[in-house]
Amino acid sequence: MDFVSRMLKVYQQLVEKTKSTPGALVENNKFCLSVHFRCVDEKKWSELARQVKSVLKEYPKLRLTQGRKVLEIRPTIKWDKGKALEFLLESLGEF
Repeated sequence: MDFVSRMLKVYQQLVEKTKSTPGALVENNKFCLSVHFRCVDEKKWSELARQVKSVLKEYPKLRLTQGRKVLEIRPTIKWDKGKALEFLLESLGEF
């Protein structure tokens, strides 16, 4: 299974797993998934995190990070905005 297909499968599992949590929103950003909990009752945050982690157990090549009221699921590769910019500049022949 290729990366994009795997992310789509994880996205579908997260949507199914979190649908019982009012206010939770799963977003598919193609190369990253986000589970927003800004609109989730604070008492439900821990349970939502457990739901997300239970899905990710099956995918050791994905890692979970946390932002401002968002859980992000990313590949375990070392990639950030700086590396993306370097890649683009090199690809365009301007680096």
